[in-house]
Amino acid sequence: MTAWAQRRLDVVGSLFAVGFVVLSVTPSLLPRPPWGQGLVTGLAFTVGYGIGVLLWRTVRLLANGRLRWDASAPAWMVTVGTVIALAAVAPVGVRWQNSIREAVGVPDTDELHLLGIALGALVGLWLGFAIGRGIRRLHNRIRPWVVTALSRVSRSPRGPHRVWVSLTAGIATTVGTVVIVAASMAVLTVLLNWAYGQRNDAYDPAFSQPTSALRSGSPDSFVTWDHIGQAGVKIVGSGPTAATISAVTGKEALEPIRVYVGVESAPTLDERTDLVVAELERTGAAEREHLLVAGTTGTGWLDPAAIDGFEYLHAGDTALVTLQYGATPSPVSAILTPDLATTGTSALFDAVYDWWSALPSDSRPQLTVYGLSLGSYGMNAAFDSEEELLATTQGAVLAGTPSFTALWRDLQNARVDGSPYALPVLDDGRSVRWTDDTGVLAQQGGVWNEPRVAYLQHGNDPIVWIGPSVVWSKPEWLEDGERSEQLSDDMVWIPGVTAFQGVIDLILSQNVPEDAGHKYGNLALDALHEVSGDAELSDEALTRIRTLIATYDTYSPLAN
Repeated sequence: MTAWAQRRLDVVGSLFAVGFVVLSVTPSLLPRPPWGQGLVTGLAFTVGYGIGVLLWRTVRLLANGRLRWDASAPAWMVTVGTVIALAAVAPVGVRWQNSIREAVGVPDTDELHLLGIALGALVGLWLGFAIGRGIRRLHNRIRPWVVTALSRVSRSPRGPHRVWVSLTAGIATTVGTVVIVAASMAVLTVLLNWAYGQRNDAYDPAFSQPTSALRSGSPDSFVTWDHIGQAGVKIVGSGPTAATISAVTGKEALEPIRVYVGVESAPTLDERTDLVVAELERTGAAEREHLLVAGTTGTGWLDPAAIDGFEYLHAGDTALVTLQYGATPSPVSAILTPDLATTGTSALFDAVYDWWSALPSDSRPQLTVYGLSLGSYGMNAAFDSEEELLATTQGAVLAGTPSFTALWRDLQNARVDGSPYALPVLDDGRSVRWTDDTGVLAQQGGVWNEPRVAYLQHGNDPIVWIGPSVVWSKPEWLEDGERSEQLSDDMVWIPGVTAFQGVIDLILSQNVPEDAGHKYGNLALDALHEVSGDAELSDEALTRIRTLIATYDTYSPLAN
């Protein structure tokens, strides 16, 4: 007989594995690439199998020999049964996944998609069982030590009871696994900071040093080109010129001002904010009609669709100002150094506001703030309340705001009774409004006073909706009457699973349409127009701007 024919597998573990596979394909916020869904499903199978085996063995151990069945069966029998069970639930899983794709507006799964899931699942199975074998080896190494240690303290002539041995060995294995993971994360953190620090100094040759004195990093700038950073290079080395703006709008335009201070431009945050103010003075930003203070993502990135669109709207009579506070992508920054976003962006706004408020009130620029993702989180942190936000700015556009943002959460919870959590209404929309699609802000009706604040949040954006509390309690955004139309009707809250699914969506679901997930380029243009107006442009000019911005090859800020 072959080794496979002689091998036995755990029936309870296989039942749990099938259950976990079903949970892995339940509707979530966004569709995933085939390989990603397959990887998650394969890993879910192995986790379910391991949990099932562990639980059944624990039950047998606590039963102290009263349960004779060891829950194992020949490998071929368990495998065939598992395959049949998975085939039976597959149509339901496909229907669930297609319900997500329909809500987002992408085609249903096809044969190639299913093949990608299968291949990804094989990788997930291999990886999951490899990790499981590693944990088992660790347990097998620890158990003899536990037996020896407990034997020394046991008063029984037969040695320590097997329950105490198993329990102690299990705890020790768990602790050992956590220590290994923590040590690996610490090493990974050091490597990531080093790698992204090196990347910050590696400039894309497609972007050359600006020659205009109106750009940071130019020969006339106080910010040297060598220290502006990779993200800063892309911002000051791109964007529309006065000639381009005139060609699109049909209106005489100015050359836009772009002030950017990199994290390496000066040793301390105070010195970097001093550079910001010096650059504003040097470029003549006080003479412009509009000043946009922008909070960056983790690497210092800004969505070109938003900042370019702002300059087109106002015929280049603008000054953009921002500051880089780190060089790691937003997910890494949010986990490892979340305070950098709040302290850096708050310091930026405070410095700009102090400079701006000292200007003559009848001639200073209109002050608008903007932030996307971690940039929105940082910009929200610059204000203690709605009142302070309205008192110190003349408009705000805040997109894809993370669920852990205090001011956003307070405003959400203060909504009018009966208005949905996904798109709240606050004080009849007098100052603060929410939108998930173009045109919605203007269609809400009623008087929208100035200054205006617009929060942009797609109903299927995991950054906005997934937070720790989703693990143990049903979120309001999934309650009847509170849900977004951008969600699958089949999506329900499952303790632990919904939060896990949301995190996976956050990591994997980047290739989604521009009106879904964590992408807000086109929507930001609409909101900036509603909040800050335009340079008396014609309807035809506005249409040309929207058409142009819609062609931008934008991507999710999660990679930035």
